Amino acid sequence: MNLFKISATLCVVLGTLLVARAQQASVVGQGHYHDSDFGKFYFRVGLNFPSDDLIMQLNDGDLGGTYSSKTGINAEIGRYFFLHSEPIADLLKVGLDASFFSFGYNPMSWTDAGDPDFADDTDLTSMAVKLGPVISFNPLEDFYADAFVKMAPTLLTSMSGMIGLQEELLFGLKTDVGINLRYKKLTLTAGYESGSFKNVFDSGEYNEDIGQLVEHTSEKKLPMGMFQLKLGLQFY
Repeated sequence: MNLFKISATLCVVLGTLLVARAQQASVVGQGHYHDSDFGKFYFRVGLNFPSDDLIMQLNDGDLGGTYSSKTGINAEIGRYFFLHSEPIADLLKVGLDASFFSFGYNPMSWTDAGDPDFADDTDLTSMAVKLGPVISFNPLEDFYADAFVKMAPTLLTSMSGMIGLQEELLFGLKTDVGINLRYKKLTLTAGYESGSFKNVFDSGEYNEDIGQLVEHTSEKKLPMGMFQLKLGLQFY
């Protein structure tokens, strides 16, 4: 939790400093609109597609085991902070992409192998802040393309109902890599979040020699790869 608080504070401090220095800029040599600054605040919503790694880990290498996960949703709000007012070669700007709040949700379920009709529902719910470099290109009059790489301190705030999971809150430092296509104020974003969460699991095994259940704990990394597609608005 301390690392999360430090990372979140750093994002807020950097964002505040950049807001104070940010200036409005027009796109050199174009003039199709004023006060562009290659985009400012954004709000995006979309779909989460979890990778198979988490399910295989929970099912001990079996993708078709008792745990399963479905497509979920995501939402985030943030802003670009560019480090220079005029585009380089009338084409691109370099800056920081800060997501002040990022939310993700994916439903999960555990099915009893002995009773397929019984399922225990849970979910993957996460909250994060993200910060990293962005390069924004303006090859056509109203069209922009952004490439970004962001560090994402993330809290996994659910999964407490899973069998054997000890902690209700898990922390992980994820990475978000992707591209964003913008036409005027409309945006389409494709990104991939990678990273993992550590946790201690309780488990038990029946020992026939002593005739009783032997309990033990083990530490596992939960891989949390997530492909995301988002639609959004860029506020100028």
